[in-house]
Amino acid sequence: MAETGLARADLARSGVMAAALAFGGLPLYVHAPRFYAEEMGLGLGALGAILLAARAVDSVQDPILGWLADRTHARRQVWALGAAAMLAAGFVILFSPPGWGSPALRLGLGLLAAFTGFSALQIALYDHGLALARAAGGGHTRVALWREAGGLIGVCLAAMAPALLGAAFGPAAGFLGFALLFVAVAAIASAAMAGRWRASGNAGAAGGFRQALAAPGVAPMLAFGFVNALPTAVTSTLFLFFVADVLEAEDHAGPMLLLFFAAAAAAAPFWARLAGWLGRRATLGLAMSLSIAAFAWAWVLGPGDVAPFYAVAIASGAALGADMTLAPAMLAARIEGEGGRVFALWTFLQKSALALAAGVALPLLALSGFEPGAVDAEGRAALSVAYALVPCILKIGAIAMLAVLPVEKETALANA
Repeated sequence: MAETGLARADLARSGVMAAALAFGGLPLYVHAPRFYAEEMGLGLGALGAILLAARAVDSVQDPILGWLADRTHARRQVWALGAAAMLAAGFVILFSPPGWGSPALRLGLGLLAAFTGFSALQIALYDHGLALARAAGGGHTRVALWREAGGLIGVCLAAMAPALLGAAFGPAAGFLGFALLFVAVAAIASAAMAGRWRASGNAGAAGGFRQALAAPGVAPMLAFGFVNALPTAVTSTLFLFFVADVLEAEDHAGPMLLLFFAAAAAAAPFWARLAGWLGRRATLGLAMSLSIAAFAWAWVLGPGDVAPFYAVAIASGAALGADMTLAPAMLAARIEGEGGRVFALWTFLQKSALALAAGVALPLLALSGFEPGAVDAEGRAALSVAYALVPCILKIGAIAMLAVLPVEKETALANA
């Protein structure tokens, strides 16, 4: 891949911020519900209602945050610093020791602050990458590679940290330690980006969402991104159920998840370099085909098939590295004007895919007779179909959409 005018130091700073963002994002979806159920004593009914309300607000506020981001270009440094501070404050509220205030109130306020800060910072980081590539005359794939690789490293660290801190200090103190550790990580990443934030448009630009979507290929790319996110959303929702109730290997869930994301991080540079030779669309299609070939095998696995599923996790994780790197780069290459609104819609659709997967897959499994912890042969078969075959079918649909996407405006694949 030929060099562009991108400075390695700028790419590294973006990677550090992406790692910090991912380090703070995973616990909001994975650890917070369990912490409030087990350590805070919040009832499952109240917990579910608060989580649903918080995620609904999180989804619908993204377009508003994107509009605000495009209206405040001149204050992007203040925007990013405020977003990081809000995310850190939400973390401290969420994971402070039990007994410090009402659990329901803390969960609601903490999630609202954390989700808002996370979304605002994510939109700014995507737009910063778009501005870097434009200033350099190309390099969308390199920008995405450093950003998403940093994010994957952050996810891996976030997957390990609570367990290690909890084993050392106990669950409650361990989560408080994790919250304070995140505050330090966010401060370091913010310091690394101080004075370096860029925006992709002009301060005070007044274009609307219709104008943002009018650029050739943007709307089809957003639609593709939503459909392509559905398979991962389904597998993310059902992963713990599959490992516990089909493989009967609950103790392996953590290592499997860690290996999955580690494979994605390790494979991302390979996909980026291959895209420089074949083009982003062809490379992404190849990776998506690999994910189907690898993941379909999960359907035939059963109790005790731990080693084969580790292989599935490695192969499908490696394919995910292309999804996370090349799809955002393909979107960025199509954007004309400000990027805040477009990236806000991108994150909104990614979150909507996750919500749709949970809202459809779990009720349908319940109708099929599946009950966690008490699975018979019929329930196990239904779960295997939902976890393995349904995502493959959705991925085939995404590949068909990819094949008909408008061609990117690229001067040369070397500047990918």
